[in-house]
Amino acid sequence: MYYSWFLPSILVYLILVLIISAFANRRKIGRLKVFFISLFFTPLMGFVIYKLSQPSYLQNFTRYRCPECVVDFTEPHKDCPLCRKKGQHTRLIVVKYAGI
Repeated sequence: MYYSWFLPSILVYLILVLIISAFANRRKIGRLKVFFISLFFTPLMGFVIYKLSQPSYLQNFTRYRCPECVVDFTEPHKDCPLCRKKGQHTRLIVVKYAGI
């Protein structure tokens, strides 16, 4: 017997698994776990697990960078303390980071 529906159904299944795992990037469960759950069980089960997981929150960090010596500081300073020891007065640049 010739099964012409077998290969397209596998491709649709894998595409659904990839789409659901791509949505899980910003969740605590992560993309890889949802990918394997969707692959070994069903994409519907992976979608349910994705919806039940908690979102991962981003924390914002503010750093103060010296453009002369390229050192980051956590506290705000008027001038770079390292450059001040050398006798230079270099203003710090505010740099914002977003991390998980």
